[in-house]
Amino acid sequence: LDVPTLLAAEGETPVDATAKRMNAALADDRNVIVSTSRPLVAGSGGMDTLAIGRRVSAALVELVRQLAVRPRYLIAKGGITSSDLATRALGVRRAVVAGQILPGVPVWETGGETRFPRLPYIVFPGNVGVPDALASALGILAPS
Repeated sequence: LDVPTLLAAEGETPVDATAKRMNAALADDRNVIVSTSRPLVAGSGGMDTLAIGRRVSAALVELVRQLAVRPRYLIAKGGITSSDLATRALGVRRAVVAGQILPGVPVWETGGETRFPRLPYIVFPGNVGVPDALASALGILAPS
């Protein structure tokens, strides 16, 4: 998701278009990776920058809410992002920590109350892991 495009969008947002592509790929039993653009988009001050972060988080929550096909697993990166996706998008109230996929990276099994009960949810807290940790986790979950 390109953050500047997301912030400027009206009508069908990049989230809607991404959700369509994501659901089509999941229906074809493919892995899907969604990330936000990397250059930092900052506001004119601290409150503006915080508001941008909230809009990006809300977009990611909406994207997960639009999942029409149950994924085999879900990985989230960042503490606040992981929390928002778990609680606001998936409806997690209770989960079992099944273990770690990598050091410091827990694997939750979502509870029965969630949109996708018993979904493996991998939580990468902010600033945890080496640069290729996400790729390593994906290699474990979806070996080629």
